[in-house]
Amino acid sequence: MSTPTHRSRARPDARNAGLPTWSGIAIVIAALITGLLLSINAQSIGTPYLICFGVAAVVVALFTEARGLFLVVASLPLVFGIMTVISAWAVTRSLAAEGSAAFSTTTVITALFPLAQFFPVLFGATAAAGLIAVLRLWLLRRSGRARERAAIEHRRRAAEADRVNRDTASRARQRTNQVTVDELLARNRARSEATGETRGGARRPEVPRRDPAPGQPPKQPKPPRRRRLDDDLYS
Repeated sequence: MSTPTHRSRARPDARNAGLPTWSGIAIVIAALITGLLLSINAQSIGTPYLICFGVAAVVVALFTEARGLFLVVASLPLVFGIMTVISAWAVTRSLAAEGSAAFSTTTVITALFPLAQFFPVLFGATAAAGLIAVLRLWLLRRSGRARERAAIEHRRRAAEADRVNRDTASRARQRTNQVTVDELLARNRARSEATGETRGGARRPEVPRRDPAPGQPPKQPKPPRRRRLDDDLYS
């Protein structure tokens, strides 16, 4: 009989494959911190900062595990907004004169302005990440249905193979039993013939011939008795 394989059990689930959810969010934060350092070096928030955010958004959408895609994509605008305000404030403070207020009205407005300025970039990166996430979920669901159909077909073939094996073994046992009965009948017929049994009756068993004991002369047959006159008178 066929034995089921365990490779399908050992195979990891495709929905759990990929980066953990917290790892995806950490990658986005790390990319924005890198953009912050580049912006401070360039004394303005520009293309390097936006490139870091866009690349990070696409990477986490491609490699984060399926069950955490929604949380990662939904957190992109929040993380971008917080890090952009912090980056703009850091650049403003690097350009401000010594002794100026750290949280003056001008500084706060200057820190909030890049949010409106880079909103199209934020919308485009978030939309691209969301589209990638939806496409990945659709492909995973499609492949999951294909694997389920393949597993059902495999189980059906295994059950059919088991049924065929059982039928073959049953027929083999029947043939073995039949041959055994035939052999027993043949042995009985041979034994009956050896003991002199026949279908119409039984033969008279033959008296075994006794040999003389060792050291004794063999007995001679008696001579025929002669007829006398008395035999004729009294017979």
